[in-house]
Amino acid sequence: MSGATPLAGHFAPGTLPFRDGHVGVVELGEGPTVGYLHGMLGNPGVHAVLEELAAAGSRVVAPSLPGFTGSSEPDGLRNLHDWVVATSEIVDVAGLTGAPLVASSVGAMLALEVAAVRPEAFGPMVLISPFGLWVDDDPVADPFGTTLSVQRAMLTDDTSASAAFFDDPADLPADMVVEHGVHRYLTRTAAAQLIWPLPEWGLAERLHRVTNPVTLMHGAKDRIIPVSYLQRWADVLPNVVGTHVLDDAGHQADFDQPAQVARIAAAAFA
Repeated sequence: MSGATPLAGHFAPGTLPFRDGHVGVVELGEGPTVGYLHGMLGNPGVHAVLEELAAAGSRVVAPSLPGFTGSSEPDGLRNLHDWVVATSEIVDVAGLTGAPLVASSVGAMLALEVAAVRPEAFGPMVLISPFGLWVDDDPVADPFGTTLSVQRAMLTDDTSASAAFFDDPADLPADMVVEHGVHRYLTRTAAAQLIWPLPEWGLAERLHRVTNPVTLMHGAKDRIIPVSYLQRWADVLPNVVGTHVLDDAGHQADFDQPAQVARIAAAAFA
């Protein structure tokens, strides 16, 4: 992993070469390697869930998908197939092949897509509020057809939990404030490319191929994907070993309840 100047002071502090650009990556802790594949908030530096996973005795490696915080903008990612291939490549570049994985939101969706075509890509998986299923009479909400402040409230139950992404440090130089704003915009754009206007790409038809042990988590106060989807995922995945509803957590429960997520993950990977 090469060193790099942290973007705007706290975005991904390292980079790895990827195609004609790079992916940002956060690495911390010692012990068996555990991968973390982020959700819609990206990887705004060394955020709490990464610290908690490391404190549980893991070497945590958290790459940023193309276009998300710390990574080059997407190039040639025209459809879901391109995103799945890119994610599979990033798993190899980051040295995560076969490792246990914690994945959230859009990252959990991509992890399932990769596992469906490449079962050896991951070990046991802990998935937090994945996108990828759709029920007409219980629809997934659109987090992009609203203001930034409302989107923030949809992503975490406690809006302060997402401060590392949405808020600029008080002492940040003016040019870095602009850079922060650009990266927030690019991250939201990359997330929208994956799930807008409808986050349903036929994944349900491929899930029978996901043989990895899967532990599912869902925030009880998820305002994007109803908590009822937890049981739907449990019904269609062939090897679910545990389900958990996290109180006082929104869509990105990994930001709202990082310690609880880390405890469940550590138990799942033991």
